[in-house]
Amino acid sequence: MSEASARRPRSALELGVTLALAALGVATLAGLVAVFEADSVAAGFTTGFGIAFAILLAGGTIAAAVSCLGRGRAEAVALAAIAAAGLAVDLLALAVWLDIDDEGYGKLTGLTFAWSFFALVVLALMLAVEAPRGLARGLFLATSAVAAAGGLVSSWLILTAGASDLGVTIGTVGVPGAADEELLRVLGASLVLLAALWFATLAASRLERPVLADG
Repeated sequence: MSEASARRPRSALELGVTLALAALGVATLAGLVAVFEADSVAAGFTTGFGIAFAILLAGGTIAAAVSCLGRGRAEAVALAAIAAAGLAVDLLALAVWLDIDDEGYGKLTGLTFAWSFFALVVLALMLAVEAPRGLARGLFLATSAVAAAGGLVSSWLILTAGASDLGVTIGTVGVPGAADEELLRVLGASLVLLAALWFATLAASRLERPVLADG
């Protein structure tokens, strides 16, 4: 390696890949230890399945973010998404392994998973729709806005949830439920709108593709 290349600053892609590999390494190690330290074979399988599912969810965000970094698109958002997804899966795997049962820890885990999901929606659409124009661009901006709103509403619901609202448990981590039922309804509606806008944007972008002349 030449001296010039050795002193070359890390690109966003290199940084993102490094973060992803580190986070996945921690989650894998913690997950394997948790599986083999489980009290029974059934508990070990359940633990492994749950952690693997979480890694797959976070991995979708990481894959989309790395792809965006490779194309030089939305680098700041992509790096933040990798950080959120990696932290989410690490927090969950460590909690299962170390039997962490803490409300604040559960809220942080919920926040990182929520933002990881909404980042996945936007980044995946960004990859599917290369250069939206006209109607597709408007729909893309609307999708991004709804995703951001969904992330904010989810964050509020998680942060304001009390101990009695910890309705869903993954391993030993209580995932906060909704403290405000009306906001939960708003979140549900935003998810429906988000799904519809995502596919509408994709369809509109295909309609507006330039038609190549024959011959």
